[in-house]
Amino acid sequence: MIIIVAGGTHTGKTMFAQKLLETYHFPYLSVDHIKMGLIRSGYCSLTPENDREALTEYLWPVVREIIKTAIENCQNLIVEGCYIPFSFQADFSPDYLKELRYLCIVFSER
Repeated sequence: MIIIVAGGTHTGKTMFAQKLLETYHFPYLSVDHIKMGLIRSGYCSLTPENDREALTEYLWPVVREIIKTAIENCQNLIVEGCYIPFSFQADFSPDYLKELRYLCIVFSER
């Protein structure tokens, strides 16, 4: 099973993913860690100040293929980050989708 934890910045995604990791002992992948690794290594021209859309466009294809690989290898994985598009389902066939659990964390007025 792949658990995707998405949502806006500073909504508690990382904390929630950490709790899932502690509960289920699944491997954990932070999209922010991938972003900073690419930026700090000089492998891309992005910066932390790029807009979210540009970062999503660059990062999502990589994360999507990591998710597919985990599913194909029957591996569990928690993927967390704000660079997961709301239209993510369009990138997966029904066979992949049945292995995905998607949670989107948002702020409420409460």
